[in-house]
Amino acid sequence: MTNKGTTLAVLTGDIVNSTKLNVAQFDTLLHRLKEIQSWISQANAGNTHSIRRGDEFQTVIYDPANALRYTLLYRVGTKALGKAFDCRISFAIARNEGTRELVDESMGEAFIRSGRGLKTLKSEFVYFDSDRSELVAQFSLLLKYLDWQLSSLTSRQCEVLLPMLQHEDSLSVSELADRLDIAVATASKSLKASGWSLIQALREQFYTQVAETLDV
Repeated sequence: MTNKGTTLAVLTGDIVNSTKLNVAQFDTLLHRLKEIQSWISQANAGNTHSIRRGDEFQTVIYDPANALRYTLLYRVGTKALGKAFDCRISFAIARNEGTRELVDESMGEAFIRSGRGLKTLKSEFVYFDSDRSELVAQFSLLLKYLDWQLSSLTSRQCEVLLPMLQHEDSLSVSELADRLDIAVATASKSLKASGWSLIQALREQFYTQVAETLDV
């Protein structure tokens, strides 16, 4: 079944140094990837996913304004597992030629841009592209700064950020502390040290600009 002419986002990623993971670490990683994909599908039931060879993953996003949030979920969710875990992610927004029931059999501009972007990532870990040049111009540099910030986060900081992203910022600091079984002051300090307020502001700006550009 093919869906023609839909503007969507495609997120393509791979795990950094996956061959160095032992069996237990690999199982933990695979479980987390499936968790993240489940969260993304809960946000929009149309979103579809694949995991290839256990260390490559792809998500087709039908609510493209949320593409940055989903990228953050993958990156933060992976890094939260510990020092041995990280991933590279390329996401693209474009008008698509067509998607099929199976993600791996789909094609189109968003898939091409996302796949090419992943191949360009060397020292950086996040890449964004779009057939809407105004979105690329507005966010390319901002996302480089975001990538730098995310790369500096500890696994513990990512563990604190993850519920905030999972629940779309609906958690209060006290609720976050209860969920993680830590002191409110500790949760607040961790969010501040991670740059959460700026990450949140950029995510909201991305959502608003994409929604306005695509009129969705």
